[in-house]
Amino acid sequence: MHASFGGSEVDQSATQLVIDQIEELVVTIIEEIRARPAVALAILAAVVGAIVGSMIAAGAGRPKPVTTRVARRVSRMGDFAELTRLGVKLLENPIVRAAVLSQFKKRFL
Repeated sequence: MHASFGGSEVDQSATQLVIDQIEELVVTIIEEIRARPAVALAILAAVVGAIVGSMIAAGAGRPKPVTTRVARRVSRMGDFAELTRLGVKLLENPIVRAAVLSQFKKRFL
């Protein structure tokens, strides 16, 4: 004998709980970015550092001239830093922030 516990109801309530928690996390992150942009930039710098470090480690097997590698990476990091600065500036706008949150909900929830 198998007992039925209304699996779909449990799945739906669990899914809704996860969605609510993710939404709360996103709102909290946005509020923290507005309240303490320096902390948000420090966290972003750590993430960028991890990404750059893994990219460097992945490319370590292919030797290329040092000047070419350095010039390319410096150029990419400058572009990335500029895009990051613009992205943080955009998130300060409540209309943009609402649109980003809406798109996030549509795509991931």
